[in-house]
Amino acid sequence: MRQFRIMLLIIISLSISLAQGIDFEGLLESGNTHYKQGEFKQAIHDYEQIVAADGVSAVLEYNLGCAYFHEQEYGRAILHFEQAKQLKPRDVDIQHNLEYTRLFLKDRFDLPAPMPLVAWFTKVRGSLAVWELRELELTLFIILILLVIAWRFARNRSANRGLFIAVIIAGVLFILAAGWLWNRSLDLDDQHAVLLTDEANVSSAPVAGSSTLFVIHEGTTGEILDTTDSWYEIRLVDGKTGWISDEVVAVY
Repeated sequence: MRQFRIMLLIIISLSISLAQGIDFEGLLESGNTHYKQGEFKQAIHDYEQIVAADGVSAVLEYNLGCAYFHEQEYGRAILHFEQAKQLKPRDVDIQHNLEYTRLFLKDRFDLPAPMPLVAWFTKVRGSLAVWELRELELTLFIILILLVIAWRFARNRSANRGLFIAVIIAGVLFILAAGWLWNRSLDLDDQHAVLLTDEANVSSAPVAGSSTLFVIHEGTTGEILDTTDSWYEIRLVDGKTGWISDEVVAVY
């Protein structure tokens, strides 16, 4: 199943690249060469061409984050590390670089440490990508169907009882996986904005000239609560809310 999915993505990427006249492999190789030589602006240029043509991958987003970090564009580095994390949530390098980049931000939020159980649940909740959960749910569904068939046709009483217990366990696991997938799908619907400029005012209303509630600096992120034609209402991790122009942020 996974090999088929990878082959399908490769075929789609090749089709897109041929249709648009874009050499993904050549651009990636060129970007990697520039990056190794310390030519980060040129690497970013090559990588961004791939992203613009929808050639997105966790490795590409990670490389872009690293390149922007070296250029001290911490907002864009945060953006691409977060996008890489969505694709590979368990990747240690992505998580490390994301946390390390945040050390260079001006805005710091001293929040109380969560309870151990809450911290563990949050970590587990985001430990699998959505495509992994879909494959897990499909696998459990197939196992459940096979077990039900085996249970219905089992003639031995002890085997029938064991298969019935296995059906119950598989059913519970399938329901849990489905709930987990639904929960993670809701997470993907939650969008966040990251500031790309040095600083920006967060206003009380989505109107030019409205009063400033507070100021945020490059790399600060907030959950998007509402949108208008050119404004986002955001909520920071410390609970502060306000409106910010869509011209100074990127969304992930």
